[in-house]
Amino acid sequence: MACVVLIPAYNPDDSLAALAANLLAQGFAQIVIVDDGSKEACRGLFRDLGAIEGCTVLRHAINLGKGRALKTGFNHIYLHHPDAAGVVTCDADGQHVAEDVARVGDEVSGNAGPLVMGVRTFASHIPLRSLIGNRLTRTLFFFLTGRKLSDTQSGLRGIPMYLLPELIQLEGERYEYEMNMLLAVKDIGFGIAEVPISTIYLNDNASSHFNPFFDSMKIYFVLLRFGFTSLVTSLLDQILFFLAFRSGLSLAYSIVIGRLGSSIFNLSVNRTFVFKSRAGTPAMVFRYYLSMAIAGLIAYGMINFLADTFEWSVMIAKVSVESLLFLASFVVNRDFVFTQKQRPAD
Repeated sequence: MACVVLIPAYNPDDSLAALAANLLAQGFAQIVIVDDGSKEACRGLFRDLGAIEGCTVLRHAINLGKGRALKTGFNHIYLHHPDAAGVVTCDADGQHVAEDVARVGDEVSGNAGPLVMGVRTFASHIPLRSLIGNRLTRTLFFFLTGRKLSDTQSGLRGIPMYLLPELIQLEGERYEYEMNMLLAVKDIGFGIAEVPISTIYLNDNASSHFNPFFDSMKIYFVLLRFGFTSLVTSLLDQILFFLAFRSGLSLAYSIVIGRLGSSIFNLSVNRTFVFKSRAGTPAMVFRYYLSMAIAGLIAYGMINFLADTFEWSVMIAKVSVESLLFLASFVVNRDFVFTQKQRPAD
């Protein structure tokens, strides 16, 4: 097999040894296991795994999180197995069978293009927290990227070798890193392919170290970042608009002053803090102000309509219209302003 398997492991049981043996039987020549600060009782298991030909065990002195374990493994593989076609990541808790790992590896080896996701079907017998969590995150992922994925939380992923330098630099030390990985792949212009895999949950997924609240909040933080910056921008816009309008300027001039005044903050923060865009500055600035001008015209027409037809106050009409335009603004920023063209594979 032309791919290297990477398994981050924290307090695994003996099923990890069986998984490693099955992966070697499937034809994988190299398996890298990262002991992410597991308890002392696991030392013998990792020692035995490290003695198997084709298995390499790396160790964190303390638990640093799944994201850090993946980056540790990526760095090692990129340095020591540069001729591999890619890396297949899988979990150590028994949710992935060797046959599915091999299918994802075959897909990566035969296609030097997109990242490959091993996706579960979620047909039946799924723990409630896993079902709800996956539906929420795939809905959020679609909103953030415009891409539909069947399973955003699967740890079984095939990653072409040329993506590793990008992924090693990504932020995120724990479970949020896997969502950051998908967002980064979209940002740098690569696709995501899907391979159906078995859906396996042992003891209602009791062995998972995923915290439904805290880890989910880290995953959803991208949308919260946009919401926060949009709120601050809106407040700046409203204050400048109010001051201009109360000073006697027309509705159109007041909208222009409010939007221009708040745009400098919004543009810089959204680029660096929310979307982390790599788009070229001149083109991005042009797209930003073009979209802002169009949004301003739409807002002007809607505010006038509400004020003239329903006799709303201008301030109430403006707040209502801007609230309605929030989601549209996010989509425009995501797909038009802070995006870049598809990059070819190296």
